[in-house]
Amino acid sequence: MGDVALATVGLEYQYGSRRVIRGLNLTVAPGRVYGFLGRNAAGKTTTLRMLLGILTPVAGTVTVDGVTAKRTTPAMRRRIGYVSQQQHFYPWMRVARLGAFVGAFYPTWSKSAFEGLCASLRLEPSQRVGELSGGSKMKLAAALALAHDPPVLVLDEPTAGVDPIARRELLDLLRAQADHGRAVLFSTHHVSEVLDIGDDVGILHDGVLFFQGPVEAVGRYARRTQGPLPPTVTALAPDGRGAIGWGPPEAWEGVDAAPVSLESAFVAIATEVARS
Repeated sequence: MGDVALATVGLEYQYGSRRVIRGLNLTVAPGRVYGFLGRNAAGKTTTLRMLLGILTPVAGTVTVDGVTAKRTTPAMRRRIGYVSQQQHFYPWMRVARLGAFVGAFYPTWSKSAFEGLCASLRLEPSQRVGELSGGSKMKLAAALALAHDPPVLVLDEPTAGVDPIARRELLDLLRAQADHGRAVLFSTHHVSEVLDIGDDVGILHDGVLFFQGPVEAVGRYARRTQGPLPPTVTALAPDGRGAIGWGPPEAWEGVDAAPVSLESAFVAIATEVARS
């Protein structure tokens, strides 16, 4: 994937005695949109909180823009623009005032950049934050995350609960950020969003990163066949149209098997009916 803007090596986390993130090796490159795909409760939000230094890993390291540590430091955190799934703004503040308030925490904050983002996202500077719709609040959060010019943008389910127009605006904004060289990581359980704007995908299942790579590469590993699976291929949940397996491309040589779409592969991985 080229240079590294955001990465983890051997990242682990546990709640009590339960290990919920296990040996996570994640890599996000500059100029790429990385779709972090997983079912609800797969561990996506826990991973993002470790990337931001909110949670302390029990093992592993985090790298942000070339700096590596066992836990993300405040200085590393300032290199990340973050958009959480739930927004907690002061409802009485106006959009412009909130921008000034947040900007005071970032030495690299640009008032003009924030104003430009608000204009492009159709956010009225004089409007009270409490009067904004859910989609507009999410767009405001994105503007706040980008106005200090971070090299990395991280978003946790950014389109959850927003209307189709706001969803389109947010996805277009993410794609534009990567096109201008920023590394973008967004978590989702909607395959269509990854297919829409993603360059790379990471499939998280039960705290383990099952796959990481270019979106188009999934079909080289996940395939469907009416016959027996090759011995070196992992059986995934069948979908009623044949056995689905996962294995390296060379394992499928000489086998009558068709590539599986990202959606079919994700469902088969997440269902885990046939996995041993």
